[in-house]
Amino acid sequence: MTRISIYLAIVYILTINECTKIFHLSDCDIKYVIKKTQEVKLADCENRGLNFIPQNLPGDINVLDVSSNQLTAVEKDSFVNYKYLQELILGNNQIEYLASGSFKGLYNLDTLDMSHNMLDLSKAYSAEIFVPIKNLTKFDIRSNMPQPIDFEKDFIYPDHVFGVLSELSFLGIDMMPVPQFGSGFSQMTNLYELHFQSCYLVSLSNTTFQAFSYFVQELSLTNCRLKAVRTDADVLLPFPNLRIIDFHGTFMHLKRALYLLHPYMYSNLTTINFGHVSDASIDSSELPFVTTITPDMMKYLKTICVENLDLSNNGIVDYEPGSLFTFDRPECLQTFSLNRNRFVIVTMKTVSDFNSFCGKSVQLKSIDYSYNAVNYIMDNSVNSILEKESFHGSYVTLPKSLEKLNMSNTILTTYPAIWIIIPLNNNLKYLDVSFTRTNMILVFLEIRVETFISTGSYKIPWSEIMRFPDHNLKTVVWNEAYLNEGIEEKGNQLFGVLTSVESLDISRNNIWYFPNELLKPMPNLSNLNLGKNLLPSIPEQLTDHTKIKVLDMRNNLLTTVSSVIRNWADKMQERHGMSLFLDGNAFMCNCDNLDLIRWINATKVNLDSHSYKCQLSNGTVTDTLTAYNSFSHLFADCKSTMWLTFASLLVSTCIIIFLMLVLYSKRWKIAFSIYGVFQRFIEKKVRKRYKYDVYMSYAGDIIIWIKDVLIPRLEAEWGLTMCIRDRDFLVGESLLDTEAECIEQSRYIIFLITPEFKSSNDCVFELDKAKYEKVTKNLDKIIVITKDITITDIPLEFSLICNYAYFVQWPNDKRDLDNTWRRLRMLVTDGSVANRQVTL
Repeated sequence: MTRISIYLAIVYILTINECTKIFHLSDCDIKYVIKKTQEVKLADCENRGLNFIPQNLPGDINVLDVSSNQLTAVEKDSFVNYKYLQELILGNNQIEYLASGSFKGLYNLDTLDMSHNMLDLSKAYSAEIFVPIKNLTKFDIRSNMPQPIDFEKDFIYPDHVFGVLSELSFLGIDMMPVPQFGSGFSQMTNLYELHFQSCYLVSLSNTTFQAFSYFVQELSLTNCRLKAVRTDADVLLPFPNLRIIDFHGTFMHLKRALYLLHPYMYSNLTTINFGHVSDASIDSSELPFVTTITPDMMKYLKTICVENLDLSNNGIVDYEPGSLFTFDRPECLQTFSLNRNRFVIVTMKTVSDFNSFCGKSVQLKSIDYSYNAVNYIMDNSVNSILEKESFHGSYVTLPKSLEKLNMSNTILTTYPAIWIIIPLNNNLKYLDVSFTRTNMILVFLEIRVETFISTGSYKIPWSEIMRFPDHNLKTVVWNEAYLNEGIEEKGNQLFGVLTSVESLDISRNNIWYFPNELLKPMPNLSNLNLGKNLLPSIPEQLTDHTKIKVLDMRNNLLTTVSSVIRNWADKMQERHGMSLFLDGNAFMCNCDNLDLIRWINATKVNLDSHSYKCQLSNGTVTDTLTAYNSFSHLFADCKSTMWLTFASLLVSTCIIIFLMLVLYSKRWKIAFSIYGVFQRFIEKKVRKRYKYDVYMSYAGDIIIWIKDVLIPRLEAEWGLTMCIRDRDFLVGESLLDTEAECIEQSRYIIFLITPEFKSSNDCVFELDKAKYEKVTKNLDKIIVITKDITITDIPLEFSLICNYAYFVQWPNDKRDLDNTWRRLRMLVTDGSVANRQVTL
């Protein structure tokens, strides 16, 4: 026996050693991927905690990714085993040292990424460091340089180091405050893309870029925000072939940026991005942040044939006639972004310019006029049929080519009103009017919108959606629209016209219940976002939808996921894949949720987590993964509870069989006598457990209504025993102790919520106690009565018990009182079926 034990132990140790060896060999994943239409062999070592370059990888790999590790240096001969490397990714480490011969043997290397490290341009590179990789075509060393101390000192870039990289077509590098690029950079005769990042720039002179290739076509100089950037007029003269200019976030002022365009008069450019080149932090009397666009500022831009133009976030408050929308070749423009300024896009004095611009912009596909807050006014409206002769004000007609219009978060007034016409045969597919308040009126002569985004009161967007013809809308985003009120008013008809919708986002709407057929009109629904609502459960009507691929239920009030929904989600995963997002809910890790805890760990559905926060029966907060790993320890008592339930069921079955036998033998009196004894026995046990039937929680002067209305009905007519603070609490005893004892000894608790209740803090303890007693199954029901206040206005603290509560809104109309009393009585009786039917 001893010999066998020793043998097994030796095998176990050998197995452990062998597994460890395999683990080290498989630190990096070796796989084949497609790059530039060709299959290459990739060693994926990303984020593996490495502090050295692996030396045991296959020698024929083409791509090596060791990004996001803990490398601090690249030693000599680190890559001599990988002579077939075409791409090397060393980004997102802490590399600050490159040994001589670091890149020895990499003669086939085409791409090198060393961005986001700590390589100082002034001391990290030796003269011969890049000689072995002189055929490199793409080199990225952005986000390496530390912030300088002296912003006025010239920085000499090591051109003798970079000069050997004559084949470069892409260079990404940091921009220092006063840069000096030597003649070595002129050797990069094939350079087409030049990108600067980690930008500390303060000055651009006419000589800054003189050493660079004449053929550069794309220049990006972004997010230079530490200082106001001084610019000479001819900074861009060395780049006559530029097609893309991106200065986004570089604080040089819009006026200066526009003047830099003079070398490109009458040229063709793909993109000019001057977004956020003005900022309040560089405001001056010479170049104020508050900007009015003038014809002089536009004199160079107006002559350029540009496809994509971004002038967003520049403090524009107005524009003069003959400026912003006056282009020599407007037919070139495809996207135009003016968001985050503070001006009215069209007024009486500029309506002619804007109409002319729209009439000639035959390729314009997108206008972004979002986040232009000028002043506060009335809600907007949308019409679909209009006679132009009936206008009171001026109108403009948008281009037929327009596909996307974003007017979200726009607040402005025009006098008189401007009517914006979307013409017949238009191509407008995307419309965002969320958080928009304007008297500019969108008029649809024909609606072809496929994506509609709106917020605010549900009534206006609902009336707009009703105008949409069937089979057009594919995506609807309807946030913060008080849809809980819409559901209450319209019921299952709320989404009646959304028959073609495939993606629906109704998050952030305080929705707390779903009518049974609310989603029925949308058979093609594949993406549903119900996040940030007040739903206590996932609507089981979803099981009728067989095309759902994404369901977002984050930040609701879920305590569990029913077996019906779990089975449905598994079927959707098998059919076409399924993503289910559940984070931010109030899950319970108790005996009732054992199947859910197992399912979260085992399902193939794409969950957003496997460790959702949950609460144990004793109130301790843990997570579902911990609960799963400690299953036998945490839920050991669940089996005894199950056996107790089974035993109770067995006893009940025996009694029923006994009664049936007696009844079958026609001993009626004996049977009914036995039944009566059994019923009294049960009632006695229940009465013994509870001292009170109902505990009342309230605030303010509502006690008079309780005494005059509730007590006579519940105690005198229905025979219930109530615990009422102002009547039953003894003077001198601890209020909290008495409240806790009364709630513990009550079968039901009724919260009576009035306007006074909202300003009271007394309910917090009672809410916590009620939830605890409900979770531990000492409390049968929590009932919330709202009086002179709507259910949607109840205090936020009631989200603690929303999953467990029954809501009853007390009517103002006396004709509805009988039905309300009937519902309340059903809630405080023993009929569980009846109780479920009146859940509000």
